[in-house]
Amino acid sequence: MKSDPFIVFAPDVPEEEGHYPAPFDKERLGFFRAIGKAAGTVNIGVGLDRLPPGERSSFTHAHSHEEELIYVLEGECNVRLIEPGKEPREVPLRAGHLVSFVAGTRVAHCFVNRGSRDCLTLTIGERKRGVDRGFYAEDEEYDAFFAREHPERYWSKE
Repeated sequence: MKSDPFIVFAPDVPEEEGHYPAPFDKERLGFFRAIGKAAGTVNIGVGLDRLPPGERSSFTHAHSHEEELIYVLEGECNVRLIEPGKEPREVPLRAGHLVSFVAGTRVAHCFVNRGSRDCLTLTIGERKRGVDRGFYAEDEEYDAFFAREHPERYWSKE
């Protein structure tokens, strides 16, 4: 029986390992199931992220126009935050925590698993291609690469 194209069963959506282009692809990142895309979403991205111990979700980044929500479904992890004018910090999270990143605040973020088992999160974010810009607060070499290779998508850190 074929189901409706806008209904998906998450375990059927292929899990892909996150990565950046070479030479920034040496760090292992978490795994992602693009369940929103599989269900046909256009303006909202929805994904299941599986973050193994010792890995982070992405480089520490901020968005100019895309709002994000992350809900911890299983396990524990830390959200790494870099707020303008403040020292970087990490906040421990466990199942049931919801974190929101309002667009344009310059709060750079990523998720880091410092525990001993996988952490599973539901990530929801806007898709504003052609409008959104970003920067990478801690990953200086990648930030410079991104600014050079994608100037139309780069958001100056100042």
